Amino acid sequence: MDEQTEVYGIYGDEFSLKFENMVYLKATITRNAMLMEHPLEDGSTISDHRIFKPVEIVLSVLLPANYYQSLYREINQAWLNSELVTIHTQVGSFKSMAFAAMPHDETPTQADVIQMALTFKEVRLVTTQYQALPAHKVKRQRDQCTVNRGEQTGDKKPEKTADKIIESGGR
Repeated sequence: MDEQTEVYGIYGDEFSLKFENMVYLKATITRNAMLMEHPLEDGSTISDHRIFKPVEIVLSVLLPANYYQSLYREINQAWLNSELVTIHTQVGSFKSMAFAAMPHDETPTQADVIQMALTFKEVRLVTTQYQALPAHKVKRQRDQCTVNRGEQTGDKKPEKTADKIIESGGR
């Protein structure tokens, strides 16, 4: 689902306005979800849940002639540094947005401006947590927690060799 809305600004850390002299033309906000479909025995399909995809925003902007070199450098540096920004629009604020693309057009008919289509994609950061398993969920008590023991390998089984098989009478 695409929405078009007015842009109030792109903000960095501590809600500081970035790219101050840039002219915002429009924002196209895309919110999508994947529907999980499964076939039924009668040949029909059923959807039982959906997975929300990250929000994508395409900002159509103009860089005015007297600012385009410094603005382009600033935008390029933010893109290279993978800075996360907040995009504030008429319908709301979108946090943790990362630069996905920054194509631009340069034409002789528009010598006084640089037209860009800045593409942003939502970044969802997750903190992983590790904890010991309860004793009833592990086979051996010593395997309950390996946090301070590092990577563990399984026990080695004794190998049967041809000599041992011959000694035991071939069994």
